[in-house]
Amino acid sequence: MSSQGLEGKKYISLATYRRNGDKVPTPVWFILRDNHVFVRTDPISGKVKRIREDPKVAVAPCNMRGEPLGPYVEGVATLSEDDPSEELRKAFRSKYGLTLALSSLWSRLRKAKEISISISLSN
Repeated sequence: MSSQGLEGKKYISLATYRRNGDKVPTPVWFILRDNHVFVRTDPISGKVKRIREDPKVAVAPCNMRGEPLGPYVEGVATLSEDDPSEELRKAFRSKYGLTLALSSLWSRLRKAKEISISISLSN
């Protein structure tokens, strides 16, 4: 599966790895751009801590509960501390609409910053 296997899906299971090699899957919202998968999350989340330690990840389409709907594909994650580009923000707003707006409002109330994760998938 390439990134095309993710088209039309709302969630992916983003699997990061603990130091002992255990896989930790997490359902997340995502968008596809330029053959990369982009995710936004809290910079103090466990997945970000694990990616800082080991950028190897795996992704699979999943339902909102995180149950995979297809095979995992290996990839490499890159973290960006910068604010996401306006293009990425628009893409997330377009795909997730009101649900994203409510989630973003909650983040602002908590004064949480977001971090972007760019994932290059292996083919």
